[in-house]
Amino acid sequence: MPYEHVNITLPNQLKVVLDKEAELEKIKRSTLIHRELEFYLQFKRRKLLNQLLKEGYKEMASEAKLLSKEFSSIDREALKYVD
Repeated sequence: MPYEHVNITLPNQLKVVLDKEAELEKIKRSTLIHRELEFYLQFKRRKLLNQLLKEGYKEMASEAKLLSKEFSSIDREALKYVD
């Protein structure tokens, strides 16, 4: 994967924390930023996907309730013939 140099400006306290974390991890600051940015973007995508799934499940539940109501009389009739 090709890399490109990017300049960013951080609050001093954040840079201090970042440098300490990179030192603890024994990695370069840029590597830590790279990893954490990827993690954050994956988190956001997963959060969006979960929201879309939640909306889809709610819609499917509504459709399932409608189907259940439509077939309830047929189910009652069929249950008469079950032991």
